[in-house]
Amino acid sequence: MCITLFVTFIAPIVVGVIVTLFSYWLNNRD
Repeated sequence: MCITLFVTFIAPIVVGVIVTLFSYWLNNRD
């Protein structure tokens, strides 16, 4: 299986979720 292709599709999703949760956490801190 092409692991690189798998990472290419999954990585942006994981990063997007982390950034969204981090931004949500920062907004709730204030």
